[in-house]
Amino acid sequence: MGIRGLMGLCLERQAWCADNVDLVSVARNNPIELLIDFYSFEHFLLKKLWQSLATVYKNPYLKLCGGEYAALDAYVTKLIKDMQSLNIHLVFYIDGAKGSSTLQTQQKLETWKSRHLQDLHRLSDLISVCHGQKDINQLKPDDSVRPVLLEIQFLKSLQECQCEVFQCAAGEADYRIARDLISRPKAFAVVSNDSDFCIMKDARFIPYELFDKGGNLGLGTPSLLTHRPQCLSVGVINSHKVAEMLQLPTHQHLIELSIVVGNDFTGHYMRPLHRNLHIDSRKLDSVAQWVLHTYMVENNPLISSEMQHCPGFREAVHMSRHFYELTMPVSSEVTIKGPLSHFIKVAVEQGRIPANVMAINNNFYWHRMIMEDNTPGHPCVEEALIPLRSIIYRIVLPRNENQVTEWGRTQGNQIDTVSVYSVADRYILTADFIQPQKIFQNLKFFHRVITHMDRDIQNNFFERYGKKTGFVCYILRYMLVLNSGSNLHIRPGEFLSLLATAFGYAYKKDDFYMSLAIRPSVRCVTLGNWFQDVYRYAYSYLGTLMYICHEFPGPREIFSGSRWTAYFMCHIQHR
Repeated sequence: MGIRGLMGLCLERQAWCADNVDLVSVARNNPIELLIDFYSFEHFLLKKLWQSLATVYKNPYLKLCGGEYAALDAYVTKLIKDMQSLNIHLVFYIDGAKGSSTLQTQQKLETWKSRHLQDLHRLSDLISVCHGQKDINQLKPDDSVRPVLLEIQFLKSLQECQCEVFQCAAGEADYRIARDLISRPKAFAVVSNDSDFCIMKDARFIPYELFDKGGNLGLGTPSLLTHRPQCLSVGVINSHKVAEMLQLPTHQHLIELSIVVGNDFTGHYMRPLHRNLHIDSRKLDSVAQWVLHTYMVENNPLISSEMQHCPGFREAVHMSRHFYELTMPVSSEVTIKGPLSHFIKVAVEQGRIPANVMAINNNFYWHRMIMEDNTPGHPCVEEALIPLRSIIYRIVLPRNENQVTEWGRTQGNQIDTVSVYSVADRYILTADFIQPQKIFQNLKFFHRVITHMDRDIQNNFFERYGKKTGFVCYILRYMLVLNSGSNLHIRPGEFLSLLATAFGYAYKKDDFYMSLAIRPSVRCVTLGNWFQDVYRYAYSYLGTLMYICHEFPGPREIFSGSRWTAYFMCHIQHR
């Protein structure tokens, strides 16, 4: 997130701190690389896609329905291939998961909790639209919850375009990006919306507000695909110019300003001190004058006293300086507890398994934010899937450990923490003993895990229907068992609507369904997202850990939010 208010100031004074550049002209003779913050780019492009689809199909409800993965795939693929044809190559960096690094968890837990509560407020606004209590036009453009399978589909699209993708085992990717901007010969600039890059040493940074200033890519316009640009005008912010804009003489002064205003490390320590320091953090020019007078924050008696009495604050100040100077010690990253931890770290960095697995190995799991019925007492999908996670924990944890601390929304609380134990089953292999070449054995292992609630099942769906269709059958069966007589109490017609959605892609293209402006009910979005979350566990965790996810259908092949909404709401009307 970076430093509050700094991005807005840089955009307001872009003439002082940004250079206007045409990327097409720069790359004409020599290929260039743009280093992309994966999650911020994903969010930026998704917002543009929703704008385009809503205009083309005259359907403002699409972003509530659960995900249009085929449309997303086409949109992303066209954009990246056009850029590659212009010698502009996009290199993506994925953050490590929350909890992967013990030190980072200590430093940023309060920040994560604060952002979680903001996400819950956004979720409540979206659910109120589904209830009919609020008009969808009252929502802000950024008011949406990530489609459950967004990352899976986005990554598949990038891989098919042969993009370089780097995944961090722990910590945010900002640091790796800033280092690679210096070390990669073709690296031209960073594309992100994190104002940390305004502070980082020797950074060249393109915020999304200054990306494609002329609108030549056609992002967010009434078009299903992006355009191949003849020119691509961007504004490149330079950290040296940011310091000059704030009348600070050195890069160190800029770092001290970030500490005082409050960055991701120091924010929750500094904010309570602002009143006593007579600092208004919203007025960065006056803070800059304060820094110019004080220089190192320890020179202020109040801050010095707080640092002496609070080791966490002292560590946050030191980490801030290392972070922005690009001298962060390697020891602050992953905790290696043995061969299994090392195996998982390598697999995450190679992109073979999701980053959350590293956090689980570090005994930490943060619940995924899902758009679902948030009525107090109503079941949460992440709580309902604890029995499945407990098996995954057994695969990912060392044999001498059996507990993971989970954080997230529960039936009774907006944010809660609970200890979940792995299953006591010595026949379950740990991840480092699962062999990639033994596909048939791994498929049997998958069958055993995904039928853990349904031991009476006789059929192996892979053997009966093949790998792709069999996988979809397992997901549907799990959804049925999970919600029959408990949790969502799924009805036969609702289940048949799910089945038709999962197998309907080949029969009618999604263009027809996207043109149906149907407001989904709360139960509609809840059931659809529960189904997707079961898929996510089966594909992202079990599939990758067992080396069989390549055998399974991708999100674009089995789910469309508009298709699901049409089937479900028609069933309700008929009933």
